[in-house]
Amino acid sequence: MLVTEVTDRANRSMGALLGAIEDIPPAEMTAPRTIGAWSIKDVLSHITVWEEEGAKAFEIWKVGVEPDWSHITDLDEFNDTTVKQHRKLSLTRVLEQLRLIHNGVLGNIKSVPDAEYVSRGGVPSWLVELVSTHIDEHAARIIAFKNTLLASGKN
Repeated sequence: MLVTEVTDRANRSMGALLGAIEDIPPAEMTAPRTIGAWSIKDVLSHITVWEEEGAKAFEIWKVGVEPDWSHITDLDEFNDTTVKQHRKLSLTRVLEQLRLIHNGVLGNIKSVPDAEYVSRGGVPSWLVELVSTHIDEHAARIIAFKNTLLASGKN
């Protein structure tokens, strides 16, 4: 996959996510247990954490080393712990961080010459997963929740 394809796809994914939450009232965004065990705000924090993980891993990849994810020994525990750590942040701050980190990762992806990607077999699949597929999966769950709000007349 070419860099422009990856960044275009990532921008579409983020646009769809932000579009999905656009009309959801703040009280519904922070209501617990709306998306499984999490609030929508928690999901946004979760996406940000994984984009941060992707950014760190990408820095390692850029110097020619495949990232080591072994520091995450229990995925569910990692996700729950990091989401809980972000609960103290306001919804506004969570949204700011989400945009900032996402844009930073995309800028970093674009900063690597195409020849480097070609010589290494393309953009790493784990990076594509984090900047697009992962976001798409969570956006779909938020859209489903939003549809239940619309059906119940809460939105």
